[in-house]
Amino acid sequence: MKKIILTIGVVLLAFGSVQSQEKKEKKATFATQILHNSVAGFYPIFFGNFETNKNYDITIYSIFWTNPSFGNLASGSDLLLETGVGLGFKLLDKSLYVNPSLGISHGKFSSDSKGTKIGEGLVPNLFVAYNKGLFDFEGYIAYYKSLREDDDIKTKDFLLNWAAPGINVSKRVVLGAYYESFGITRQESGDPLLIYRWLGGSLKLRFDKGISFRVSAGATLKTEAGTADDFYKVAAFIPL
Repeated sequence: MKKIILTIGVVLLAFGSVQSQEKKEKKATFATQILHNSVAGFYPIFFGNFETNKNYDITIYSIFWTNPSFGNLASGSDLLLETGVGLGFKLLDKSLYVNPSLGISHGKFSSDSKGTKIGEGLVPNLFVAYNKGLFDFEGYIAYYKSLREDDDIKTKDFLLNWAAPGINVSKRVVLGAYYESFGITRQESGDPLLIYRWLGGSLKLRFDKGISFRVSAGATLKTEAGTADDFYKVAAFIPL
């Protein structure tokens, strides 16, 4: 009888251990990134990541754009809110991360609507990161396509992209370049408009627990919207 009880106990312990390991393998993580640049101003982003037993993770994000010109300029209301879901792929022994996502924008950013529009636009986007040996790279592209087209509302579409190639000077420091451009690709009230195109230097610092801080600055190569000749951008990534 004692042997039977002992055997059952061992089996239960083994089963519990396997279940515990399975739970540990499937993590759900959350992080925030706080950014500020010379055109968009301050805007925080929240990221969520759910591990699966496949070769990809399920990702979610929300961007809280706080610039009054991205909504109702006079009152600072109806601001652009961007929410999305995607897949995160870890490739090349986890040195390459590819994260395609599909976002939805809310507010009045893509139109001259008088107030907030839920599901105002669609935002397909792609984030890529690579880090191995000397090389460190991060890049992003997003297309803001207007969806809420009414007869009395004029709409426009936008394209945002940036790239930050760098060299790992040490475990903590990455030195490199920074490029970013943003423009209107289509608008009913006029021609396409390049709002800015930046090129400059970048410094990224890595801290413990996955925290990183990047500062970029340089010159505006071309603008059709009267933006300044210089630019700056800071970004702090903080896992929670």
